[in-house]
Order: sequence, then C-alpha cells, then structure tokens
Amino acid sequence: MFLNINKMKKLVGVLLLVVGYSAFAQVNPEKAIKQFSNKMQAVKSISATFSFTLENLQEHITDTYQGKILAKDKMFYLDLMGMEVFSDGKTKWQYIKDANEVTVSNINKKENDFLDDPTKLFKDYNKNFKYKYKGIVKVRNKEYYEVDFFPRDLNLPYSSVKLQFNSKTLEPYMIRYQGKDGNNYIIKIKNFKSNVPIRNDRFIFDLKKHKGVDVIDMR
Repeated sequence: MFLNINKMKKLVGVLLLVVGYSAFAQVNPEKAIKQFSNKMQAVKSISATFSFTLENLQEHITDTYQGKILAKDKMFYLDLMGMEVFSDGKTKWQYIKDANEVTVSNINKKENDFLDDPTKLFKDYNKNFKYKYKGIVKVRNKEYYEVDFFPRDLNLPYSSVKLQFNSKTLEPYMIRYQGKDGNNYIIKIKNFKSNVPIRNDRFIFDLKKHKGVDVIDMR
C-alpha cells in the first residue's frame, strides 16, 4: 500500500484565470500550460478531495480509493488508503492508522519523491519535464486541456504523466501516472478550493492525539 503511494509521484495537491478557447486550432498550448503553472504556483493554499485509482492492466486490477489533501507553501497533509502523511516542509510523518504506527523522516530534496512535494508537477515543469499538448477533451459538458508530460530524469519510476485541467478555471481535474512496473495511478480531483485558511500545525503530526503510537524515527 505504502509502496504504491511512493511510486505515484502524484498530487495533489495538490494539489494547486480564465482561458476561453473551445477548439484545438484556437488554443495556444504553450500559453495555456504556462498560465496553469503560474496559477498553481501563485495559489497560497489548497484543499481538495479526490479519487485515487490503482490500475494494472496485465493483472486486471482496478482499485479506487477516496482521499483528501491540504497544501500550503511547502507543507502538506495527505489522507489516503488508511494512511495519513504530514509534512511541514522539513520533516515528514507517515501514520498508518490500523497499526497506530508513525514513521518520521527528513525531507530529502534529491530523491524526487512525490511524498516530499506533491506539487512538483506544477513547478518548474520546463526543467523537470518535456511535454506534448494533446488537445481538448470533454467530460460532463466541461472542457479540459490535456497534456502529456515526460520526465527528464529517466530513473524515475514512471514514464509519463497525463494532466487534464479546466480550460476556463485552469484548475487540475485528472492526473494519470504511467508506471514502469505496470502500475498506473489515476487521480481525479474533486471539491478543489484555493487560498483557504489553514493553520500551520495542521501539517505536523501530534503525538498527544495518538496515545500508544509506535514511533519509528528514521532521521
């Protein structure tokens, strides 16, 4: 379960302007992608719920889970698949609810771990990815720009990331990670809210609220 999340290089955070085009010929892909990236980087905080699907076509596996993410500056909180992840930008706490166990580690900026920065896709995309604009897709009468990103670092556990974001609000809708191990990870974002007030202590694991918790300190 935990390994699956680590391989995602995902979110959402996330997860985190208005472009009123409606046909491929009218879209300036470079401009749209840049506007999306600028908006996500300008957002001061994010609150969103999402569905997370683990897909393995060879093994005929499709499992979907519901999750929640909060993000502010370099801090984030993620609740998914029975695990809560807290990060204040320097320290990361991974709490497994059923086991009442928390693993504490330092953020390693060199490891490119999604769980160290779920908003990485939205930052410095030119530096970290090559990309190809695919066109506009319609979902429930809404239009989304679709872009495929290809990591410049070939050692990452995924080969591509498909992103769909709203053509009018520029808010992210779907992120699909194509894993090299046959596992794909699909995130569909719901109830996306930006610039909401979030206390900094929301991103720190509170030992006092988890009596008897088993602490594994990896620092």
